[in-house]
Amino acid sequence: MEQKPGWTYKFVESLNMQIAINNFTGIMYTEDKVKYSLEEQRLLQKIDFELPLPVHIVKKVFEGTIVSL
Repeated sequence: MEQKPGWTYKFVESLNMQIAINNFTGIMYTEDKVKYSLEEQRLLQKIDFELPLPVHIVKKVFEGTIVSL
């Protein structure tokens, strides 16, 4: 993932990819271009962003929203 100014990057082992969080808006993207809202990130922070791969795949395929973990 190309690193750009104004973004924070972190490798997530459960997804085996990097995430990028915009320092100004808080919006998060994964390497495979899945967008996570601030509300979804609040849920993910509770599990240190170790998002289960099946949840990520379902979100990607159906372009859904995570409401609970």
